[in-house]
Amino acid sequence: MRAIAIIFIFLILVSCSQDSPNIQQIENLQFFIDNKKNDQVVEIEPGLQYLVIDSGDFESATPELTQTISAHFHGTLTNGEVFWSSLEDSEPLEIELSKLIVGCQKTISLMRAGDKWMVYIDPTMAYGEEGRPGIPSNSILIFEIELLEIS
Repeated sequence: MRAIAIIFIFLILVSCSQDSPNIQQIENLQFFIDNKKNDQVVEIEPGLQYLVIDSGDFESATPELTQTISAHFHGTLTNGEVFWSSLEDSEPLEIELSKLIVGCQKTISLMRAGDKWMVYIDPTMAYGEEGRPGIPSNSILIFEIELLEIS
């Protein structure tokens, strides 16, 4: 009986010491709940929000997935750590919109040339459990995106 109790306690301790994806998911959910308290934050769908920094030409078109965009991206994690920035290279990224992560696709498809937005993306619309070099698994991504051109 004592052996069973020791094994049970061991299993509880081991399960508590692991960084459970459920804990990360709860923390991510709380981030978006807290972020939405800012009246200027717009929620596109759960886990995808943006804040307008500057507005471009209201009469210009929004990009379609098959179009190429030119944009500056400054990407950080919620702790402020920069994982990638086209601003550091002084060269905007030129890419077909469909080749970006889903969160960027959905957000940029609402933007117009000249728009500059702060975008908050849940891992389910980014790199999820796999992560990437410099991006831990299940990380919320924060991008400052300035859409320069649509072609």
